[in-house]
Amino acid sequence: MSLIITATDFSTTAGHALRYAAALATKHKAQLMVLHSYTIPVAISETPMPVMSVEECREVAEKGIAKVVDELTVSFPDVAINGVTMLGDITEVLTDYANEKNPWMIVLGNSLHDEDSVWFSGNLIDIMRELHHPVLAVPTGCDYKEVAKLCFACDYKKDTTTLPLGMITAIAHQTGAALHVLNVDHNSEHFNTDTPEVNEVLHAALAVAKPEYHYAEGEDIDAAIQDFVDNNDIDWLIVAPHKHSFFERIFHKSHTKALAKSINIPLLALH
Repeated sequence: MSLIITATDFSTTAGHALRYAAALATKHKAQLMVLHSYTIPVAISETPMPVMSVEECREVAEKGIAKVVDELTVSFPDVAINGVTMLGDITEVLTDYANEKNPWMIVLGNSLHDEDSVWFSGNLIDIMRELHHPVLAVPTGCDYKEVAKLCFACDYKKDTTTLPLGMITAIAHQTGAALHVLNVDHNSEHFNTDTPEVNEVLHAALAVAKPEYHYAEGEDIDAAIQDFVDNNDIDWLIVAPHKHSFFERIFHKSHTKALAKSINIPLLALH
């Protein structure tokens, strides 16, 4: 049985993602593991001192995760749900745990619009960049529904060997969703002599998924993606986060908040 990992900081955003993950697990008959990472709070003073001991922090974390698991189990009785708590930074903890368990997917709350969230200021983006497992970021207010349409937003000028084309076709097969491939450009800025060859390789690699290809003209990448998502009833938007990639451009600091607020569907990061 496949495994879905979700993580919580006990916030409203995380709680919504937990329910989304449980519904996804129900649909795909997967096990669900709820992870909570905790750190030791320290009083800010000339001589920083822990506010609580490690044992006290662990006890609070374990009580919190037990309550979450109990509540989810009542609402989703057909899913095997377990919880785990770990000491450390959420990105490091989740990376190590995912490498150990090799999940089908990791589901997190998209809290980038919420400056009060524990995961604000880049943790979600770091996780999407660093983890080598599929990471699905679910915005608050986006309830689970069966995935019918996927959109892969890509940059045709990049070497296709860096794109997760095999994972994309696998996700399309596993969800049974139609695949759409979107390229956003402005005045053919990203067209070069290699573009036709790149397109040919891309088409061949994704052929088994029988995708539809789309081109959007626009200087504002965020707006062009959002327009396509809205006008085509896309359920999940797929991006490939790697250095200097299309993902890095749309998730540059100047874009992060704007895109997080505008994209109102789950964002799936694949490596």
